[in-house]
Amino acid sequence: MHRIIIKKLGPIEHCEMDCSQFMTLTGFQASGKSTIAKAIYYFRTIKDDIIELARTQAYNRVPVGGFTTEFDVVYGTSLRKGLENYLREKFLRTFGSSWGMSNEMCIEYYFTTTCFVRVSLTEDTKFSSPNYIWITLSEDLIKFLREKDNCFTVTPLGVSDEDIKKLRTELCKIFDDDCSVVYIPAGRSMITLLSQQFGYIYATMDDMQKRSLDYCTKNYLERILRIKSEFTEGLQGLAAYYRDKTVLSSKLVQQALNLIEKILRGTYRYSNGEEQIVLENGKYVKINFASSGQQECVWILNLLFFYLLQQTPILFIIEEPESHLFPESQKYITELIALVSNRNHSVVLTTHSPYVLGTLNNLLYAHAIPKEYSKEADEIIPNSIWLDDRSFDSWFVKNGTAENCMDPEVRMIQNERIDEISKVINTEFDELLNLQETDEEGADL
Repeated sequence: MHRIIIKKLGPIEHCEMDCSQFMTLTGFQASGKSTIAKAIYYFRTIKDDIIELARTQAYNRVPVGGFTTEFDVVYGTSLRKGLENYLREKFLRTFGSSWGMSNEMCIEYYFTTTCFVRVSLTEDTKFSSPNYIWITLSEDLIKFLREKDNCFTVTPLGVSDEDIKKLRTELCKIFDDDCSVVYIPAGRSMITLLSQQFGYIYATMDDMQKRSLDYCTKNYLERILRIKSEFTEGLQGLAAYYRDKTVLSSKLVQQALNLIEKILRGTYRYSNGEEQIVLENGKYVKINFASSGQQECVWILNLLFFYLLQQTPILFIIEEPESHLFPESQKYITELIALVSNRNHSVVLTTHSPYVLGTLNNLLYAHAIPKEYSKEADEIIPNSIWLDDRSFDSWFVKNGTAENCMDPEVRMIQNERIDEISKVINTEFDELLNLQETDEEGADL
């Protein structure tokens, strides 16, 4: 099992956690949930970084006119040096400047017992600037990078897909990870609100302006711009296109579509360069005039459905899927996430919602029902969305650390964590009630 350790990064003072197939992060605002989610994203995308660096190295191998190539200047002559330099830049674009961080900051990720990556800070003696970002790679990984130096051959058609596929397979093995990563950040409604203008805005930004974007948000934006045209026939059209290309049952696909329609109060379509929510009566609303809830959730739903049909393993990192949604819709979107996760995908979920956590508990409990009652349980909650507690963990982030909040006996999320603030509210109400009762008793005397 993968393991992440974070020390003195943002609000996190120290935390260590095993990364299960489905994990939730809950806790107060600014407690560090997003910091943990971004750290997981940072490490789990290193496979893709290596592939892109190997491709760039291949294209820039031969100097033109005797000049040093861009790869040599920016990344260094070897794949290892290139990765180390790139990971420094990636850290800054994910977490911000290191100058204000504690020099004890350290994040490390263990993919296996022998393959790990560590990022720490040290004094920069060369340039006399504080907090130089130091990258430590495990010996296994260093050996692998050394073997893969200049592994791609460039043909008139570029680097062959077969070579890229072969390297990806080897990377998945050494990292013990076959998932690509899809990060869905919080604050999505503004991006959706500017839907029609955003393609133009992004195209006119120069490299410096793009580099100033948060790395995770930039990846999210580029992904949407890249796949938006896949939805020209709507979700039903997308499902029809993949009907003969998927092993998913039509019942399961329809179940996903039904959940999306319940959440969205319609269905999504990208038509004539315009994003639309198509209503039951056939009329539509432009996405920038839709409700804030629809704007917040529409691309969570689209991405989940798109990659469900694609069937390539994905790690979905989803921040606050409940944003602007009515509690009933929070239940449905949680069920959709569970349905997708059960089809060979992984999930990291940050949430403040007791409805999301309560729904997850129901799905965990349904899976734990004795087999003799499984048919009856399936009629209450479809078994396609049940969650196996053996691959599920929930963490409560508070006071600079993260503690596992799964009940060790029943393997469900502890109720006191779900209703953390309810205890405070109820205590205050009881105290006010006591005041009134005291006053009434005094009046009677």
